[in-house]
Amino acid sequence: MVDRRLHCLFALLCFLTLSRISSCKAATGGFCSFNNDFIRERHNDLRLKHNADPLRWSTQLEKAASAEAKLIKEISNCTVMVNQMNTNYFTISPNSKIETAVDTWYEGINNYDFELGPIRRGDDTHIGCSSACCGNRGVLICKYDSHTNQPGHFADNVGTLDPMFVWENFTFEPEQRRPDSEPSQNGLPPSPIS
Repeated sequence: MVDRRLHCLFALLCFLTLSRISSCKAATGGFCSFNNDFIRERHNDLRLKHNADPLRWSTQLEKAASAEAKLIKEISNCTVMVNQMNTNYFTISPNSKIETAVDTWYEGINNYDFELGPIRRGDDTHIGCSSACCGNRGVLICKYDSHTNQPGHFADNVGTLDPMFVWENFTFEPEQRRPDSEPSQNGLPPSPIS
């Protein structure tokens, strides 16, 4: 009886492992492969910090990202020449980890840039990504379904950082920051003027 249960458990684990592997979106070249679910879930982990609703995967956006990836591969050997609106790009090399793309885009929170917007913007509901590989370099492309990642619309749908995720007793108001202040010795941003 126990052997049969172990056999069933082992079979279930094998099935789950194989189904997880098959959900990986593979591109030419192993270092350009990525897992759709991981990219979406990492976005959603970071969106939670801003009380933004979770993103869902869109095969339509994935197809659009695939079409752009194909063009970038054919025309410019995986070098992004023009950034499209509502799209994030991440350069891939054999030594890079494609999973760090979302965290790299989120680093824009320190100095707002276009890549941060789709991660924390509340009106985005879907994401679709693809990648292209060219020899020993590649690009990950993620497309989002809103039209507010453009000048003049940054603050429209971007939620503030939930206080639960902010350092204790730390407030940052850009207009009160000391000009040309030196970084602190402990690696934290300089404290605002009191």
